[in-house]
Amino acid sequence: MTKKTLKLVIVITTIISIIAAPQVSASTNIKQLVTDAQNAGTVLKWTISKEGSADFRTRPYKQYNTTKETIAAAEKAAIKLSKSEQLNAQAKLVEPKIHVKRAQSYIDAITSSEKIKKLTSNLQVAIDSANLSSVEAAYHIATAEYRKQVKLLDRVYGQTTRDGIRNQVKPSMEKLIQDVKNDVTVKMYLDQASEFIKDNKLLEASLELDKANSYIANKSTNFTFRTFLTKAYDETLNSLPLQPLFITSDGKNNVTVNFSKAYHIPLEGLVAGQFKVSGETVQSAQLSKDKKSVILNTSDLNANTNYTVSWKKNQLNFKTEAVPDTTGIALTDKKTAYLETTNSKVYTAKLTNLDGSDYTGRVKVSLGEANEKTATNSTSAVITSINGQSVESGQETIGFADQNGNLVIIIAAAYGFSAETPSVTYVQPTIEKIDSNKNTKKAGITHFYQLQNVEGPYMLTIDSEVNTTEDDYIFTGDHKYKWDANDLFFIYGVQVSQEVFGKALSKGDRVEVSYSTRADNHSTWNIHVDVTEDDEVVFQNPVTSPLTFDGYSYDISGTAQPGNRVKVYRNDILVGTTIVDNKGYWTLGSVSLLQEVANSFVAYQYTPGKDGINGEGAVNENNPATTTINEGAFSSIQIDLNDKGSDGLSISDTLEFTFHNPSYDHEFKKGLSGTITLNDGFGKNAVVKIKYIDEDTLQIVEFVSTDIGFNHKASLFVITKTNGIVNQDQLTLSISGNGATSFVENNSIN
Repeated sequence: MTKKTLKLVIVITTIISIIAAPQVSASTNIKQLVTDAQNAGTVLKWTISKEGSADFRTRPYKQYNTTKETIAAAEKAAIKLSKSEQLNAQAKLVEPKIHVKRAQSYIDAITSSEKIKKLTSNLQVAIDSANLSSVEAAYHIATAEYRKQVKLLDRVYGQTTRDGIRNQVKPSMEKLIQDVKNDVTVKMYLDQASEFIKDNKLLEASLELDKANSYIANKSTNFTFRTFLTKAYDETLNSLPLQPLFITSDGKNNVTVNFSKAYHIPLEGLVAGQFKVSGETVQSAQLSKDKKSVILNTSDLNANTNYTVSWKKNQLNFKTEAVPDTTGIALTDKKTAYLETTNSKVYTAKLTNLDGSDYTGRVKVSLGEANEKTATNSTSAVITSINGQSVESGQETIGFADQNGNLVIIIAAAYGFSAETPSVTYVQPTIEKIDSNKNTKKAGITHFYQLQNVEGPYMLTIDSEVNTTEDDYIFTGDHKYKWDANDLFFIYGVQVSQEVFGKALSKGDRVEVSYSTRADNHSTWNIHVDVTEDDEVVFQNPVTSPLTFDGYSYDISGTAQPGNRVKVYRNDILVGTTIVDNKGYWTLGSVSLLQEVANSFVAYQYTPGKDGINGEGAVNENNPATTTINEGAFSSIQIDLNDKGSDGLSISDTLEFTFHNPSYDHEFKKGLSGTITLNDGFGKNAVVKIKYIDEDTLQIVEFVSTDIGFNHKASLFVITKTNGIVNQDQLTLSISGNGATSFVENNSIN
């Protein structure tokens, strides 16, 4: 002990010896009481100071209590003084009160340290047991107390004092946390993935597995139980069914089907015919590098159009942009999400370069305002992870896309586990490719709602499109409200089942709620105003109407109100009835087509328990959904060569087509280019490149090849082969059958 410290301890001891517990009486000297409080505060100050007697282990209860008592005695006696004297006394008591407040924080932090020591020991025991479930439980308890101490230490006065308390427990605790934090993180991802698989939430499960694999696949990541986790990951992945999860598209002629896991079906089974894109032709299918996606090359997609992709028994919908997307940033989905403030939102994207190759460069993610209608900023949401790498909480970060161009971002509400959590916030991330053309794209909006924990009557106006009856909650009015089977449900005062109530609840409804936060209590829910309207019945396959098609059957499908029944008629004959699933989709599979005629389809939807013929009693009785498939080949009954120079078949000549089935309004696809092989009638061929002139005219722009002796001035040519010659619906020109002619008459030759 230094002489300075020894002298200070002697002084403090002397002061303590002369401070007795205050005895207030009429003869008490007010000045002395104030002096005693000041002296006690000084003593307390040095007991919690590194320069004094603080050892960062002992809690100075005696000095703390003495100071509080002397302050209380001085304040009580000061009541008898004049106003000016009271103010003077209170001013002198400010400093000892500060020391009391600091001492309270000091004592609380040391108490937390003692808990941390015990919890550190418990965590070590769990690690030694090699039971990862025990490790996880001990880890969460220990780190929760550690986070609590961090907050307590913020209130402790003096950096050296804070460091002194922290260093009593910090090294051993942080070492253990560092040893197993990755193990616990991966186990949590795997456990969550398993739960999602049980609930058939395969997209969520796949994302959790991706997050787990980002740690396991990184050989530099420190693990204590790597072997166990690798095995657990493989088992969980094997239990995940192979299914398409979502669709991305460049809006032009590429559609990517993203699967739940790597596509390990033998590649010879990967053929374009496995996949269907409504209203379009699938020309080829290619597996991505990570084998989790199949890229379909299709006929040119229309802008701002809904499409349905089919694979085996699975159907997924997507909509092309109003303007083709050239950003090279394909998002999993851009739907608005509604989450609790303790949840996190995972965004995934596929990034490509201008040439279609995988983009692996830097990516900037920033959080901005959702939109003008939802007008507050998003500063209470933060980025927590990018491709498995933790991010210091903030509104902007820079990371890298992985080797396959994939990006996984996790967003959370700030202070998600604190009572200080804002009641609601929303966020819309912006993604930018820094090392490319700096293209940016906004992801979907995510709302974070605080769980309502205040009981009482509420009159709610449902302002969200999302009412998740499967998980028994609704989001509205800045809060999340839960209900359960123990609650009572009413519509206009008539009791109904939970299921009926959930189906009836929709945006715009007014609900009177007697709300209890305890699950074992009864909350009552009563819809006062029900503005439910059935979703419109829509054909999504075919996506265009009328559609020209050459085939014997077509997959007819669409959307309507979940739970309703859809009846479809073809040329006034009923061809099928089906129930709309809980996501609003319906399908009749392959419906036979009448050949060489227009197949006019009409769809009606009926609410449960209702039925009728030809739309009678249907929800949309007076406004049925309609679409037409004009079945028959895209062919011509006459082809004329316009020999502009009268020198035979040559560049700049045009071919004019008169199409079969004129009522079908066949026309060449705008902007098409392709090739036609022409025979001169004597066995000699010429292959010419052509381009689009108008709806029924093509022009020769180049000779690709010409047989020696080919007769350019023949009066009649025969088309023997075409490539890329399609109509507005990507239907290939047929040169034989069904009355088609392949003869080209050169009317310029006499």
